[in-house]
Amino acid sequence: MKNIIAATLTSLLICVGFYQVNLDSDSEFERWALKHGKRYFGDEKTYRQTIYFQNKQMIDEHNKRTDVTYLMGENQFMAITNEEFVSLYLNPLSPEKQNEQDQIISKTNPKSPEPNIEQNQKLNIDWRGYAPVKNTGNCASSWAMAATNVIEAKYKIEKGITVTLSPQQVMDCAGGQGSCDGTPTVFTQPQQAYDHASTLGLVTESEYPYVGRKDISYCEYSGFGPWKIMSYYQNSDDIDYMRGFTQMLNEQPLSVRVDATNWQFYSSGVFSLCSSLYKNSNYYALAIGQEYTVQSYVWRVQASFGISWGEFGTIRLAPGNTCGLINEACMVILWWSDK
Repeated sequence: MKNIIAATLTSLLICVGFYQVNLDSDSEFERWALKHGKRYFGDEKTYRQTIYFQNKQMIDEHNKRTDVTYLMGENQFMAITNEEFVSLYLNPLSPEKQNEQDQIISKTNPKSPEPNIEQNQKLNIDWRGYAPVKNTGNCASSWAMAATNVIEAKYKIEKGITVTLSPQQVMDCAGGQGSCDGTPTVFTQPQQAYDHASTLGLVTESEYPYVGRKDISYCEYSGFGPWKIMSYYQNSDDIDYMRGFTQMLNEQPLSVRVDATNWQFYSSGVFSLCSSLYKNSNYYALAIGQEYTVQSYVWRVQASFGISWGEFGTIRLAPGNTCGLINEACMVILWWSDK
């Protein structure tokens, strides 16, 4: 009898322990969902919870390694696969666009300059704080975010004016029809936004709020915006692509197109797990710095995943053309008006 009672109690304790583990797991997932404003029901909840814990395990295993240069962390992307991350938030090139751009951009691995260690302080570039960290939400609108960031930073650098411009206006009025479709066209890249800013001008985000709709929308502002630029310039130094990029970055933050496929859970450190080939690029961001150390340097890039992602919304990239950073870089020249 005692053996039967003991076996029954053991089974009961195992069941209680299993129930407690499941309860704790449910609570952990629900706390994450509440924090990030996610709501799931039924089979969808079960599926997303499974992905959440798979990603959590991957992050934990990565961070235990001693041979990595960066750490991963939990964020708003915990309940989606990497394939979904690329599809929902990035802008992969279509095959037609790949062929077109391959003819334009032939320098995919430009030589990195040797750092002059004796002049570290003079070489450091840091544009953090000159443009706000934006958040695309559930929309592949990085091109509009990067373009408005560049213009915002330029106004602050040259005129001391802090302004937050409307990426939604750019999406709706610069040819993109407001779509969050991740497949880029000639109308969904920063250059198109710069053309619009030079001819018609932009308005602030408070005047034209960001909604990040999935459906196509139409321009709701028919007038001329007061925030203009004169033109833009794209890196095209045929002698030394890296030199041209660095010279531009020394003047202001730049819109850049990079491979962000593996940026999903980046938390801190120096990242290099990406392609330098232009055909693999899929995200527009803001290059904001070059930071020298005793032995080398790193790039600092501002994404549009919100301030809680990465290092306060930024990522540090390894030296050289990491993630294709310098393949497509643009700066703007202000319109010298009375503003």
